Amino acid sequence: MEETKQKVQNMGRAGSHRGFSMIELMVVVGLIMIITAMAIVAYLPTLQDARFDTAMREVIDQLRQGREYSIANRRYVAVTFPTVVVAGGTQYQVVLTQMNSLTAGAGAANPVLSTTPLNYPAQYLIGGPDTPDGFCNGTPTAAVEFKTQAGGTPISILFQSDGEVVDGAAYQPVNGTIFLAQPGKPSSARAITVLGTTGRVRGWKGTGATWFQF
Repeated sequence: MEETKQKVQNMGRAGSHRGFSMIELMVVVGLIMIITAMAIVAYLPTLQDARFDTAMREVIDQLRQGREYSIANRRYVAVTFPTVVVAGGTQYQVVLTQMNSLTAGAGAANPVLSTTPLNYPAQYLIGGPDTPDGFCNGTPTAAVEFKTQAGGTPISILFQSDGEVVDGAAYQPVNGTIFLAQPGKPSSARAITVLGTTGRVRGWKGTGATWFQF
């Protein structure tokens, strides 16, 4: 009988040492929270970089779609880069318009094919020097800069049915650069260059001082 009682007491003492104390659990939870916070901080730059890459791809895709549509349908397609005020702030867009009539104010005769807002927080902003393509003649002066052969600013930018990008006056090829960035973030700099004679579109990632082809 005494032996049985002793076994029961021993089992009770053993059971009292099982599991984790509240302090141990708090330490484990604290470590998990610290590791999670470190992972989030390390991931944020990658997430932000991906957002600017997405914005650059949006512009590239729209330009290429405009070119392909112009070739396939044998129509001029105008490309504009408006900045509009919407509920909640400012929106930066790429707009493609089919130009059935080149007369100013033709209205419904020229249907809008697509309106694509840039992925936030990218905006039209010069975030670095001229790209290696050199379409800004060495120094960018505008976030969206297209130049005629004479060095002037075209009244409009059109894709024509042979794939060229031309101005809306003389219908001669124009080269252009579209700069994207977020103020105060040099690593957010992106650029898209357009070669007028072929309609070739090329993307660039920047550091604020140097460009690398995307």
